[in-house]
Amino acid sequence: MFLQTQRITKEFGKLRAVNQVSLDIRKGDIHAIIGPNGAGKSTYFNLVTGYHQATSGKVLFKGNEITHLPAFRRCKYGITRSFQITSIFPKFTVYESVLMGLLSHRGVTLSFFSASKKFFKEEVYRILEDVGLADQADTLGDSISHGDKKRLELGITLGTEPELLLLDEPTCGMSAEETDSIMSLINKLSTERGITILFTEHDMSVVFGIAKRISVLHQGTLIADGKPDEVRANEEVQKVYLGGTA
Repeated sequence: MFLQTQRITKEFGKLRAVNQVSLDIRKGDIHAIIGPNGAGKSTYFNLVTGYHQATSGKVLFKGNEITHLPAFRRCKYGITRSFQITSIFPKFTVYESVLMGLLSHRGVTLSFFSASKKFFKEEVYRILEDVGLADQADTLGDSISHGDKKRLELGITLGTEPELLLLDEPTCGMSAEETDSIMSLINKLSTERGITILFTEHDMSVVFGIAKRISVLHQGTLIADGKPDEVRANEEVQKVYLGGTA
């Protein structure tokens, strides 16, 4: 199994935010985790990426236990998270922002970069082409639209060469046109780059539009996991979350 959590649990004092969640994420899938606010989605993401350490349970990636590895080690192994709040370098150009992410991940020294500028330029422009920002390479990060900032954030994460990419509400605050564009980009990253996508999202049209598999959390507990049609028809999911809206 590509990513697996085994009875993973996280407690904050007396609050159990994630309660013994066992879940398999298959390589190449676009997998959604949904649930009401406070369901434990972000905490689960933090357990997978290493920003929180589990109270109990295990996290395995490609058959190796990574439960106690820090976030930067997991990133080196190919697990990258893109946060809900757009995290870009506002005073850098679009090109410079992606370049910084690429160099930081690879631990490149200034002397090595100077000798390899052509290679890195080609790498950056390949990423910018993928996310649709090549024509804005010289534009400052804080001058582009909200939707393009999300594209830039994805471009920066691609510089870390992820095998598993976690997206926290990737279409939050977007117009319908921007949402469609990001959905297409997520599909492209999955099909053309072979990146496994794990994402949270409150827009059910997005979830049921692109997810191959959906897991539902409620009060920290996994209450459903399956194909979109299976989850849509689940009575408990309808009761606690979907309410007939999906």
